Parts: sequence; structure tokens; C-alpha cells
Amino acid sequence: MAIEDFPRIRLANLPTPLVEAPRLSAELGGPRILIKRDDLTGMAMGGNKARKLEFVLADAKIKGADVLITTGSSQSNFAMQMTAAACKLGMESILILFKGQHPEVQGNHLLDKLLGAEVRIMDVTIAEFNKIHEAIDQLSNELRQKGRNPYSIPAGADIPLGTAGYVIAAQEISQQLNQLGIKADYLFDAAGGGGTHGGLVLGAKYYQLPFKVIGSSVAYAKEDCQRMFAELCNNTSKMLGLGVTINPDEMLIYDDYVGEGYGIPTKECIEAIKLVARTEAIFLDPVYTGKTMAALIDLIHKGKFTANETVVFIHTGGNAALFAYDKELMA
Repeated sequence: MAIEDFPRIRLANLPTPLVEAPRLSAELGGPRILIKRDDLTGMAMGGNKARKLEFVLADAKIKGADVLITTGSSQSNFAMQMTAAACKLGMESILILFKGQHPEVQGNHLLDKLLGAEVRIMDVTIAEFNKIHEAIDQLSNELRQKGRNPYSIPAGADIPLGTAGYVIAAQEISQQLNQLGIKADYLFDAAGGGGTHGGLVLGAKYYQLPFKVIGSSVAYAKEDCQRMFAELCNNTSKMLGLGVTINPDEMLIYDDYVGEGYGIPTKECIEAIKLVARTEAIFLDPVYTGKTMAALIDLIHKGKFTANETVVFIHTGGNAALFAYDKELMA
């Protein structure tokens, strides 16, 4: 089956805009920066997860699911986007979240509540994620015993069905660049669970696109990212019948900008958020895109990207979390 024919439910407003960032580029002295506005996918304040959910929830509908379950941090943009999609499809949603940095009812957590999700927060760390998986398994069994049909989605939908959304996104970006008459040298994105970054890498290779995809990790060590993402890419390629193999060393990842850990913004992250807001009136989030922009800025200062090159920055959304991080942003 061709990737274009895979079961899909349209949730995102596509294509999302690809816009110039001239004042940001000038402030940094080059390279030419464009921003792929996947924060404008449309559903519930936007974000990259809508692309993933189009494929994942098509599978859920085919399997007759009536309740969706997922996990993530208390400020998870994916959990909120999944809940929004559940509302549109007439399903219930249950979120079993780890406490993270901001469990207060603000930001995405507030939106979860407004959307009607049942939210359960567990006081565990990322290293103790197996406890959440056990809780999800137990909940799923309980729901089945009550005659329900639950559908569990891993955090971020970083599975082959979710990754498919960003295989297609790579081609979308290439088509937009061609329409603009622009040759991009790099795509630069946040590397979290691998679905977005892996999909872009796989799409770039499958469609033989001329740019390199570079990621900045927000959680894991480089070697772990390369291993996990390559495996995810190859499983996605097999599912879609692309006939493409990705080796771990094809995953171009920086892990120098994680800071103290996932969801903990660095000083440079906060500075990057303010800089992009004050030059382009675009808001980045404190968990993914703020850290990733801080990485891009530092790499530009170090000469990794020259003034003659063009970089497309992938804005994956998550802006609602800004409201939960007000103290860090204003410190």
C-alpha cells in the first residue's frame, strides 16, 4: 500500500506555513532561517502531534476504540492534542501522566481539563516509566472487563503509525521550498521520542530530498537517540513498504543542550524564546522548541552553519506550556 493510501483521519490544517525569519537571521548574522509553522496545525492550539494522530487514530477507529489512553508529562502537548482529537471523534480520553515540572492546572494541563479528559498524575520520574506502563495495562484490562474498547497510544505517538505523518511532512516541506525557489541545506528540529525527527530523516531519504535533517535532543543521550530513532525509522519503513533502511549514524543528533533534564528550561532556552518572540513575534515552548532554538543559536555562533546556508527550523508547537512556566520565563 502506498503511503498516501494508508488509512488516515484529517485532523490538521495542511500544509502548514513555511515562513521567513529575516529579523532573527539578521540578529544572528546568518544563516537564512525559515520556520516551518507546525504550531499552526489548527487543532486545539496546534502542534506536531496532529500529523501523527491522523494515522494513529485512523487505526483506532478501524479497531472500534471508544476510549483513548496515553501518557506523558503533566504539561504534555501530545496528551492535550490526543484529548482534543478524541473530542472530535466522539471518544473519551484518559491521561496517566508523570508529575514533571509543572503539575498545576495551567498550560496544557488546564486544556486537558477543559477538553474533558480524565487526568491521573503519578509522582514518578522518566526513569520509572515502567510504573506508568503497568498502570496503563491495568486500566486497559479494567475497561475491557466493563465492556469498553480502550486504545493505548505511547507517549508522543512515537510509533510507526505516528512517524508516518512526518515522512509525508518531509515531502511537504520540499514542495514548499521548491515553490518559493529556495534551496535549504538543513532541517533543524527537536529530538524527543523520535517520531518527528525519525519521520523527517526517513522521508528525506525515501524522497531523495537535498537537505540534511539535524536534531537537538531534549531528553536522551546522542547514542540512545540514534539507536532508538533508527529502529523506529526501520519499523516505519517496513510498515509502509518504503524499502529504505536507516543506520544509527545517519541520525545527526546533538545532545549538548538538554541541560538539567527533560522539561527543565535552561537559561539559553529562555533567552531563545524571548529572542524569537521579539524579532519574529513567534512563541516557542519551554520544553522542546525553546531548547532547540538555543541549540541552533549556539551552533551558529560556533560556525556550524554559515551565513550562506539556509536552515528550516521545525516549530513543533506546545506553546500552551508557556503559561505554566511563567516564573522561569520572568526570572
